[in-house]
Amino acid sequence: MNKNEFCPNCGRRVNENEEFCSNCGAKLSNNKQSRQEYRTDQTHRQAANNNSQNQVQTVNNPRQPMKKKTKIILSIVGVLVVAFIAFYAWGSNHYQRKNQVDQITAYLKNPRENLADYVTSDNPSVHVTNAALKPTQNYYFDHSSDADKMAEAFKYGDTYEDVSLVQSGRYLLLFPKYTLKFKTFTPHIKTNHANSTIYVNDEKIGGVNGSGENYYKQVQPLFPGKYHIVVKSTAAGHKLTADKSANIFSNSAINMNIKTVNFTVKSSPGADVYINEKKVGTLDKSGEKVFKEYPATDDMKIYVMMKVDGKAIRSKVIDYDDLGFDDDDDSSSNVVKPEWPGLISEDDAESILEDNFEDPDEDAFVGGAENKGYQELHEQIGNFNDNDEIISYDMDCSIVSISPAPDNSSNVVYKITYTFEHDDYEHKQVMLYSGCVFHQNGDDDDASQKIRSIGNGKIISDKKYNN
Repeated sequence: MNKNEFCPNCGRRVNENEEFCSNCGAKLSNNKQSRQEYRTDQTHRQAANNNSQNQVQTVNNPRQPMKKKTKIILSIVGVLVVAFIAFYAWGSNHYQRKNQVDQITAYLKNPRENLADYVTSDNPSVHVTNAALKPTQNYYFDHSSDADKMAEAFKYGDTYEDVSLVQSGRYLLLFPKYTLKFKTFTPHIKTNHANSTIYVNDEKIGGVNGSGENYYKQVQPLFPGKYHIVVKSTAAGHKLTADKSANIFSNSAINMNIKTVNFTVKSSPGADVYINEKKVGTLDKSGEKVFKEYPATDDMKIYVMMKVDGKAIRSKVIDYDDLGFDDDDDSSSNVVKPEWPGLISEDDAESILEDNFEDPDEDAFVGGAENKGYQELHEQIGNFNDNDEIISYDMDCSIVSISPAPDNSSNVVYKITYTFEHDDYEHKQVMLYSGCVFHQNGDDDDASQKIRSIGNGKIISDKKYNN
């Protein structure tokens, strides 16, 4: 066999003369191949098979389009993510520390707002309620600058005096919630009568303990603030009451000793008398009010108040203890004379008016030379000097009354007596002026009184005397 031949079907070696393969029975005529031809053919067959399989796989596994439901779900998720980002950005700004401090401070200064949601106590046993915090709000309503200082401190720190800014829970589960943490106080209220009953903000606290002249009652924990305290007692058959406003910011004892005193208040007629912020009487036509056996605390404060031209004006406050009165003295010996802000003295009013009726000085008038009263007096003096029948003239001032007026001012009623010398007679004319107003510039230590208005005059006497 000179030539190697193989069955084209199974690849077995065959003889050149064989017509059929002895192994697989395939017909061999004209189909005999060399080994190399067979291998090449097999390679091509394998490649064709692989291509055919790939085509089948591609046809059997085409890329599927996204379902409508899946698109909707993905869209909803996207919207929710964007909404959450926007919500978180809004909440981070709205609930930021500075904004919360400003909101709490506004509520702290307004007793009409409910503050309990923004306050915690250092004492776990204290129940935080809106009612319990009203004294705190009343204090900061009167002292708003203190609340503003506290707010400014809390924007950069966590403590201010006895108050702390603490995180207490969260808003909407995400944003820190801040509250004011107040320290509570339990002061003793002291008095000098055994059978005394204590009231705090109209709530009965109870009786007192102690002996001799030292009796006390410890109050339950209170938030800091402004409280109205009353002690009611009976001594020698007399019902005694002492009350005052107290700012409680510590555990220091509050002295509510009761004593009886005799004194007289003198001021402007018709003015109302106030003792420890309570109206206790009205001055009579002579401007007096007598108090006998009046129960007084150690720090009793007295002032008078009246309405002038529709405005309420209040005198300066007097501390009774500063007067140095003996409590057993008669009321006529113990005289209280509250001073009115800006009230001019009789001597000063008389001197200023007399000087300016004789020779008006624009510096003595409110508004200077533009003041109507100054212009009237300046014109009057000019008329007197131009009258050839008047040889000489003189003015004399006497004060009839002085009463307080709003805005550090005084209402003055006065008389001016004019004396004119003529050739053969003396002419005396008396004019009564009402509606005169003095205004005080500056504080008491560096104050000056100026004429705002000289008032309106009318002749009440006009007489001539022969020389």
